[in-house]
Amino acid sequence: ALAGTSSCPGTPVAGTVAASSNNGEGVAGVAWGARLMPLRALGVDGGSSFYVIQAVRFAAGLTNDSGTLPAQPADIINLSLGSPFFSQASQNLYTEVRNRGVIVIASAGNEATSAPNYPAAYNGVVSVSATTISGTLAPYSNFGAVDAAAPGGFNGTDENGDGFADGVVSVLGDDSNPGPAQLGYGALSGTSM
Repeated sequence: ALAGTSSCPGTPVAGTVAASSNNGEGVAGVAWGARLMPLRALGVDGGSSFYVIQAVRFAAGLTNDSGTLPAQPADIINLSLGSPFFSQASQNLYTEVRNRGVIVIASAGNEATSAPNYPAAYNGVVSVSATTISGTLAPYSNFGAVDAAAPGGFNGTDENGDGFADGVVSVLGDDSNPGPAQLGYGALSGTSM
């Protein structure tokens, strides 16, 4: 977050995945030709599992309370959010989504614990922990029942000695003021990255 108050975790994740390349601006994503379906399920003050469920249903091309469906369902759904609370309704949804062939990925959590964090701990969801620039488990990253580890950065170090924190640099969205989110660039750390 630009000012530490943003609720736009999907913005830097989207930038890491699909930011344009060779345009002389910002960063380059790892798959700049990918098409994204940005859906916001949570707001500045968080939200409820109901909104997450509705967003996942929409993305997967399932009936949802909006009464609409995307032109094309998502192949992969990424969830940069978490809670310690299990929900059978959510587990049922992720089972249904996986049965449709959609891959669901979720951040393992940033509490440095092996305790379950949902949706990452649901059956059928790929749980991703975070590594540092040196490839070790990031000190904040949840661990235990995770399926994969990926660079999540750690802004508390500068192991490569370049004068910058070792976070993951991407697009940031600051929605702490009225109006549209203000976009910028910066380094973040977390299992969402």
